[in-house]
Amino acid sequence: MTRQSSSRAYGYCRVSTEQQRESGLGLDAQQQAIEQTAARLHFQLRHTFTDAGLSGSLSIDDRPALADALNALRRGDVLIVAKRDRIARDAFVSVLI
Repeated sequence: MTRQSSSRAYGYCRVSTEQQRESGLGLDAQQQAIEQTAARLHFQLRHTFTDAGLSGSLSIDDRPALADALNALRRGDVLIVAKRDRIARDAFVSVLI
């Protein structure tokens, strides 16, 4: 399926430990995966939101970048993550999002 280049996408990255946050390796790999996915699907990646050092078990209210990402979405937009568990540890919560 080919998307029009005007389709908008936003990215969301999250690392849960201070060590991952400080190294940047986890975030860099996630950002690269998000950019590659957007390019492959012909989405215009508008912005990537990042929560560094925050657990996936926290609520949306406790993860400001995730809340900002969800608020940025409009009808027809997509949210790209490197792995489903970056959104939430609970599969039910990630499906709702």
